[in-house]
Amino acid sequence: MTEVCSADRLEKTLGKLEIPLLLTAILIFLYLTWQIASLPGSDGLPSGVGYISDEVWYVTSARNILHDVFKTSGGSPYYTTLEVCVQVGEEVKRYEKIDVVTVEGNVNCYVRRGFPYPDREGILNYYNFEHPPLVKYIIAVLIAIRDEPPWWRLPSIAAGVIVLVLVYLIVKKTAGTLWALTSVFLMLLDRTFVAMSSVAMLDIYLAMFTALLAYLYITKSPAAVGVALGLATSVKYSGAFPIFGLIYLYAKRSAKLVLTTLVVAAVVFLLANAPMVMHLGLWRWLGEIHAAISWHTTSRPPGPTASTPVDWLIMQNNFAIYLNPDVYASGTLVYLVALVFSLYRRDDLSILYLSTYGGYWLVYLAGNHTLYSFYAAHFSPLAHVVFGRFLAWLSGVSNFERRS
Repeated sequence: MTEVCSADRLEKTLGKLEIPLLLTAILIFLYLTWQIASLPGSDGLPSGVGYISDEVWYVTSARNILHDVFKTSGGSPYYTTLEVCVQVGEEVKRYEKIDVVTVEGNVNCYVRRGFPYPDREGILNYYNFEHPPLVKYIIAVLIAIRDEPPWWRLPSIAAGVIVLVLVYLIVKKTAGTLWALTSVFLMLLDRTFVAMSSVAMLDIYLAMFTALLAYLYITKSPAAVGVALGLATSVKYSGAFPIFGLIYLYAKRSAKLVLTTLVVAAVVFLLANAPMVMHLGLWRWLGEIHAAISWHTTSRPPGPTASTPVDWLIMQNNFAIYLNPDVYASGTLVYLVALVFSLYRRDDLSILYLSTYGGYWLVYLAGNHTLYSFYAAHFSPLAHVVFGRFLAWLSGVSNFERRS
């Protein structure tokens, strides 16, 4: 009885401090992410700022989609153009693998307006068909306003903040304030989560919509869960991985819940892809999806350090986001502990975590052995939710079973 009273008093005390503590965690997060987002990058302006890691693919494809699909130019003083189009502009970058120059100033015509491209063959026509277009739209909005780093990275930081808030809300509702705050602060130690929140890549958006899915699930909103699932799948096809858990959980209650969730998700996915369908035509769009699925289930040539889903649990073979200073997507042991607890508990949130993590094993077993540690950002929020619930269970929270 004394222990219960002490726990209640602690919850009341934390109730007065929860907002300041949550804001403190967010401020620390903003500091950590800005330290990475403000790094100079490379292959942009000579002797100046540039792209970080795989931004070379996502930012450039967003710029191409902005220009070709939405007929809008980047907010930039730079023009990438043919030499015959240059008037009195000052050349700022010459390329070896593409037959253009980037200038600052007047031009008669241009191929793209915006920050200089990385020197990659075919980059001027690259749309990143390997992944759906939703995040490229988001990055494109920022490019239209101001096309330069670290501007592109600001939405990623905002997505990371949203993830922290969603993890807090989920764990608070299912395990209590203490463990909600604990989960949030532990996320600050997850280098994969922090790193992917700092750069203009896709995985933090995947984490955000997956965390949103989990939050909507516990609020009993299957149609809204379908929206979140559709949005996650519109970021990367791996965003669909929670579908296995959702089908299992909803099928136990009603076939209608399964159907509602899947139909809504499909509609959202189609709406997100509609601009690309109108630009490419239906048959080419379908062909690109088929090619993407083949690409995702096939190993690629040697390159960055590849890893297996087991490596992500024990922080081995980590992907380098940046070197000097070194930034690695090195994860946290929370993933492993949460996995073991999920296998033991097998409650609803555990099932969603197992489903999302397990999807990467399906890709690996299908033949793609060039997976990377930063993929773990996708399930990092679910892992920390489960871990917070594990701590509550371990501490003997009196109403844990009811909250589960």
